[in-house]
Amino acid sequence: MTHRKAWEQQMIYLMMIDAEEDKQKFVILYETYRHLMMKVALNVLKDTFLAEDAVHEAFIKIAKNMEKIGEIDATATKRYLLTITKNATIDIYRKRNHQFQREIYVDELEECNVPVTYAETDVDDGILDILRCLPVKYRDVFLLKYSGNMDNDEIAKVLNITEGTARQRLSRGKIMIQEALNKREENNEINGNNG
Repeated sequence: MTHRKAWEQQMIYLMMIDAEEDKQKFVILYETYRHLMMKVALNVLKDTFLAEDAVHEAFIKIAKNMEKIGEIDATATKRYLLTITKNATIDIYRKRNHQFQREIYVDELEECNVPVTYAETDVDDGILDILRCLPVKYRDVFLLKYSGNMDNDEIAKVLNITEGTARQRLSRGKIMIQEALNKREENNEINGNNG
């Protein structure tokens, strides 16, 4: 993104904010975090234009919710911004891929690295729903690991946690996803037998 385009977008966001103090805070947030937010979105979407759209959507939500922003360099602020970015990214990913068949790798949910292909996008949407329903601390680690292709050390730095905590949250998140998938499968079997 060019400097001029970034400045123009910043002006659009600032028009959404009333308080002068919040406007100043937003400018600092924008300059501080926009590259990190872009990296997160780009790692998931693999398309610069879509990633820019995701970051744009995230900044619109941030501008509308400035009262939720504490100290600019606080860990809670960084997590909040990354969560909004990831959710906007997931929304764009889902919209873009809704009509396409995709392969989903459940490589570390199981011990083998076998790609599982689903013909119906409802299953894919179900997995995205499961991810969205995970508690934030597990979802963040999981998305950074598998969508952002980050290693545990990078995740720990982004989330300001230890590498051991990142591994533990990843492990617990996998268990939660596997349980949700099993429950979904059981419900599908019950509904299939009744139909």
